[in-house]
Amino acid sequence: MNEILRRAQDEQDRISEIIRSDELKSQERPKFHFASPCGWINDPNGFSFYKGECHLFAQNHPYSTQWGPMHWAHAVSKDMISWEVRSIALAPDTAADLKGCFSGTALEKDGIHLIAYTGVHEKDGITVQEQCIARGDGEAYVKSPANPVITAADIPFEYETTDFRDPKIWFSGGMYYLAAVLKKTGGKGALVLFRSADAEKWDFVSVLDESRDGLSGMWECPDVFSLDKKDVIILSPQEMKANDALGFHDGNNSVYITGMLDLDSGTFVRDTRVENGYTAAEIDYGIDFYAPETALTPDGRRVMIGWMQSWESYITPENYLWSGMMTLPRELRIRNGRLFQTPVREFNAHRDREIAGRILPENEKFRIYDFSVRHFDVEFEFKVKDSETGRFTAWIAENDSYSVRVDYEPAEKRLTFDRSRTLGGGGKISSRSVTVAPGADGILKLRFICDTCSLEIFANDGETAFSNAFFVPADATGFSVCQGLSNDVKYKFFTLR
Repeated sequence: MNEILRRAQDEQDRISEIIRSDELKSQERPKFHFASPCGWINDPNGFSFYKGECHLFAQNHPYSTQWGPMHWAHAVSKDMISWEVRSIALAPDTAADLKGCFSGTALEKDGIHLIAYTGVHEKDGITVQEQCIARGDGEAYVKSPANPVITAADIPFEYETTDFRDPKIWFSGGMYYLAAVLKKTGGKGALVLFRSADAEKWDFVSVLDESRDGLSGMWECPDVFSLDKKDVIILSPQEMKANDALGFHDGNNSVYITGMLDLDSGTFVRDTRVENGYTAAEIDYGIDFYAPETALTPDGRRVMIGWMQSWESYITPENYLWSGMMTLPRELRIRNGRLFQTPVREFNAHRDREIAGRILPENEKFRIYDFSVRHFDVEFEFKVKDSETGRFTAWIAENDSYSVRVDYEPAEKRLTFDRSRTLGGGGKISSRSVTVAPGADGILKLRFICDTCSLEIFANDGETAFSNAFFVPADATGFSVCQGLSNDVKYKFFTLR
């Protein structure tokens, strides 16, 4: 371990021990979501299975809770829920990545854990992003002496060399493939494809896809995979303008596209999305969801995890020693032409006490659980009448001064998350709404999973996902609901262990 990597590891050890030995600081952290062991984290990286364990890396600046020179934090899990933090895997310590080890992906091949990542460095006074390789054994990782293995010279057209990053690597038909994103001249994001026999010498294949209709600028964090007989591309476009009809919000979004991928010719033909009649649709409609990455489990499930924080609305309290967490890993399926996502089934093993019942349409606050609770999983189900004028409201992490509020208004088919009564007023973006319609039978299903400082909502068995973070004092632990609908609301409530 060189000095740069050792210094980063010493800082992770120091901060982790402070948090571990302080009861209040420990209580501030989520129990079931991977969170930064120290300092800042953003994008999930290298989400993969190696020798039977799930590995998760993350963009990490260990020295502060603000973005800085990027390292790769590292953790492993047997169930994708309980994470064991390992040594920092990568640090900016070679000529190819002195300005940062940016995002990338990983795979297991021939007993080796192979990582592709973006190395950032300066050339003639200009910041350059190029693609690098590292190999490891699940504990320690060694960078290729050939880095960067894909350089600006490998792109056969002009582009902005400061924006060429986030490689997705996979193996198919005896060859390695790598897709990365770049910014073409004129500011349009594009996805470019490379092919290699050894993951060291790469050939440019094609531009697989690029920004259309002026809806976005630079793209980030691509993923490419097959799911339920469809080829899927996941992207995180920047600089998007709000478009309510298509379901996009201002700034950074995360979208998915389905279609037909031909690796031989390097072409991808998009489908039209059933959600909005366009060729791309939002993955998660919450404030805090970005840069998702997927992995294929040993039993064949496609699982996705995302960064649960927002570039546009930073809300981590100033006194925290960590910033950034991930969503629960989610199983992906395509049903009726659209993406469904549900928490991995392993999460259900953490359900503890169950309380089930009905809430009458009394329009008064109702407390399901008599004790303080900031960790729970609850399923609501109710039938919505065509002429419904009432609403369903939940207050989470509540005391006299703080609370998170969730409203469902059937008349507008609108689900709203509001964190304006949390620390810092909930940041620059304190609320967001999404359209959620009941099924053809008029039944609406909502699943809330709360874990200390986050609320993930899954509507209609995962048809819509809505992820948001929040911060309140440790004593804000109330949970109550009020329903002024015409019909009873059925619920199943689980505490979590």
